[in-house]
Amino acid sequence: MKEYLSTQQRVLLLTAGVLQLIAFGMMALDPAPSGFGVLTLWISPIVLIVGLMLPVVAFSDSINKSSLTRLLKNDSLKTIGFFSSFIIAFITYLLTLEPTASLWDCSETLAAAFKLQVPHTPGTPMTLLLGRLFSMLAMGDVTKVAWFINLMSGFFSSLAVAITFLIIWYLGSRFINSKIALITGSLIGALILTFSDSFWFSAVEAETYGPSVFFMVLLVWLSIPTESMTKEKKQKRVLFISYLLGIAYCIHPMSILILPVCVIFWQLPQDQKASWKSLGLSFVIGVVIILFISKVVAVSLFEWAFLADLFVVNKLSLPVYSGVFVLIAILGGTSFVLWNKLPKVRLSVLAVVFIVAGFSPYLMLFIRSAQLPPINEFTPGNLAKIKPYMNRESYPGRPLVYGPYYDAQITDVTTKAQSYVLNDGGYKEVGEVPDYQYDSDRMTILPRIYSNDPSHVKVYQQWTGLQPNEKPKFSDNLKFLFSYQVGHMYLRYLLWNFAGRVSDEQHADWSKPWYGLADREAIAYNRANNQYFLLPLFLGLFGFFIHSRRDRSGFVANLAFFLITGLLLTIYLNGTPNEPRERDYIYVGSYLAFSIWAGIGAMWIASRFEGKKAYISSLLILIPGWMMYQNWDDHDRSDRTFQVDYARAVLGSCEEGAILFTGGDNDTFPLWYLQEVEGFRTDVRVKVLSYFNADWYINQLSRPYYDSPPFELTLKTGDNEYGPYDPVYIQERMTSVIDWNKYMKALNARNPNLMFRNRSSELFFLPSRKVSLKTPEGEMGIEISGSYLPKSEMAILDIIASNDWTRPIYFNFTSINSLKINMKDYVVQEGLVYKLQSTPHTGREIPVDLDQSYENLVLKANYSNLANSSVYFNYEDYHARMINPLRFAFNQLISEYLKAGLKEKAQEVTKFAYQNLYFDHLRPSYADLQMGQILRATGEEDQGEILIRRTIRFYQQHIEDLLATNQTPSRNDLAILQEGARLLNDPQVNQAYSRLIAKIR
Repeated sequence: MKEYLSTQQRVLLLTAGVLQLIAFGMMALDPAPSGFGVLTLWISPIVLIVGLMLPVVAFSDSINKSSLTRLLKNDSLKTIGFFSSFIIAFITYLLTLEPTASLWDCSETLAAAFKLQVPHTPGTPMTLLLGRLFSMLAMGDVTKVAWFINLMSGFFSSLAVAITFLIIWYLGSRFINSKIALITGSLIGALILTFSDSFWFSAVEAETYGPSVFFMVLLVWLSIPTESMTKEKKQKRVLFISYLLGIAYCIHPMSILILPVCVIFWQLPQDQKASWKSLGLSFVIGVVIILFISKVVAVSLFEWAFLADLFVVNKLSLPVYSGVFVLIAILGGTSFVLWNKLPKVRLSVLAVVFIVAGFSPYLMLFIRSAQLPPINEFTPGNLAKIKPYMNRESYPGRPLVYGPYYDAQITDVTTKAQSYVLNDGGYKEVGEVPDYQYDSDRMTILPRIYSNDPSHVKVYQQWTGLQPNEKPKFSDNLKFLFSYQVGHMYLRYLLWNFAGRVSDEQHADWSKPWYGLADREAIAYNRANNQYFLLPLFLGLFGFFIHSRRDRSGFVANLAFFLITGLLLTIYLNGTPNEPRERDYIYVGSYLAFSIWAGIGAMWIASRFEGKKAYISSLLILIPGWMMYQNWDDHDRSDRTFQVDYARAVLGSCEEGAILFTGGDNDTFPLWYLQEVEGFRTDVRVKVLSYFNADWYINQLSRPYYDSPPFELTLKTGDNEYGPYDPVYIQERMTSVIDWNKYMKALNARNPNLMFRNRSSELFFLPSRKVSLKTPEGEMGIEISGSYLPKSEMAILDIIASNDWTRPIYFNFTSINSLKINMKDYVVQEGLVYKLQSTPHTGREIPVDLDQSYENLVLKANYSNLANSSVYFNYEDYHARMINPLRFAFNQLISEYLKAGLKEKAQEVTKFAYQNLYFDHLRPSYADLQMGQILRATGEEDQGEILIRRTIRFYQQHIEDLLATNQTPSRNDLAILQEGARLLNDPQVNQAYSRLIAKIR
């Protein structure tokens, strides 16, 4: 041990371990509800981060001669460039930082980080810990927490830019001697990364990709050896990198994709003439280490611990977690034998130990999960749940090497594994994990078109040209791989970042140079229409060519970086179509690698034009400058708060003690942020339907959280793990209505008359589509659609039946429209939410509660952010999901006032809506045409016509712009234009519409 670690290092490492144990102990022993006390939220994060940083201090002597300080010393140009790239990036991100919770996973990250809760897999515990530390800078002001955690992303993204500057400098210095050329190219490459679309987008919100990219480039930088490094220093560097690999995985698993690049850099000779065999071997070694970390350390260790615990607890009656110590003893003994019998593997053994040590932040997640916080996704609080959590078993598997076509039929269902829960001091078997076997004739290598989801099959057929009844072939697999997965879902993203994009609407194309510049004064101008005229792309391709000719080893290293985080990652992920949003952020590592080539390209040009012609190369700095100019208006989020205002309006619409069902991420995560961070309306229980099939999520209803008392449930803990509720199938054996309470009693008793067998499984069925629930007024009749009743909707019926109408129940627009049980006959609209009633309404349309809708929409909500013309609200996230539904809710309320003969009230609300929701900088929609008609009906005919004409002008130009960029207008765009023309009945408008339709045809 002494040959690898000095006495001082061993003391520091031992101290680090002790501090981490103290931190974890304080978390575990925190007496506050859900562990939300001072010990967990204030003291232990500081102690834990000190414990995690001490190994960095311990290994400082392994990097002192090649640390950033050493490399910058006596090199003023490199120093200037390094700090300039950091400062420019940091100021950019600081000025454009989102002040509150962003959409998608960002709100979840904020809520989880602020109180160290458990987000969806892979958990990213180190990101949560860093987020918690940054949130402390808010000094108790919960309205500033989001800004400071967003700042974390900006800070680490800026550090990544600065280290990228150094990597470009290093690679360029291997074949270019001019310091002016080196700083010019390195700075240009770093700034191209700074202002690239996807990197900038992630840098100003609370996401893990900024810290993840920082660790990627840090690992690469630490892998660059220097001539002065002794063997001892190299060994310590290996151990240091090993430790950081574990930490990096805790930031995000994608961080370790850089490993093949690190191995290649470690082997880089100074003469640029490494053999292809040597480079290939380095690449393979890196891939093997990735597989070892991601499969063995991250998953198998926890599986082995569970299997050991299962044996010693269930068979030997030892206490729970005894198996962990058994496994530690076995692994420790194995390491001891290897250490003494095989001296050559000692460094490898120590490296594995340090990788495992770097995984210690995951203990924080497991401890916090056991304390049952409100956000506790998949509840990895014991060994039975940790392995599925780490292996992401909650997500559908995707075949990679061998799998079925989408038309393959299931021929058999076997048992893949047994599922267990921890119960009464032992592990109880609760079900089987099925393994589906398919018709061998419909299996293929490299399966790409494998999903049998009807919406996916439709897209497969569109992209491959397959007819509905035509069997797919291997050539169709390849066609979909190259056209959709590689072309549409990767290369398009790459070109967004280095050629520009035509808009930020779903499936928007990259910007060809002949499209020209968008007219920023045009009514249909999209701020995300960014045109780079291919300049960054050509610069990167030129750098690619120069690098391949001048430095084979460095080129292969960066090529590996580019391919692993881009093309190969695309093939590995094997994504299905119809993603809810664009996934460009996944491939940010490949954009960084391409930025390195752009820097090398600029560096080579600068080296050719020195002296009197130096001004020519200096013009290259205009390329990232132009990218900044093009991207600023759609990446500046510094004043945008409407997403939180909207979420506040939704939560504020619910009565005290209510439960609110939502339908998706953007419906839910901002509500979590408001409750967990700002403490707003913690009496409302928010439940997202996409999680509500999970046992852990249903079980949370039986526990109190904050100001929300527990709900009564017939589905008791354990009943909803597996078995009869997962799901119940519909077999119409009777037409009469079934009493739900009686049915549930029979189901809980496992009545054999409700059972049937399917292959090797015993399943339960519901013998009618019609069920009834008791209400204070009598009975509530519910009809069920589809072939089965999912557990989520059984739980909804259980909540209704078990709580005797003492707790208000609400749905949002997404959830009410996604249910198999027909609840629309029993809800009333109250602005942005739908409240469940015990009596049905008689009309075809959902009725509107006028007084409550007025209070929720007019008196409670805040729309001031929409008036700010400098704030950009994109179509997909804001207009389609928030602004348009809000406009429609107002229009519905006004229409109901008019039907009721309350014209003055209708005029009041119309004026309010028109002044708060209809601005020239907001995109019009069908709701604008409705408002135009309402304005006419309430005596504001001129304003109504102006609004309708503006909508027509917008869609005329919008469709013209789509046609000019070879895109097809949507049916919705054409329908709005057609309806506007009909409403105006203006001959000129009709003629313009006809000409436009003729162009499309």
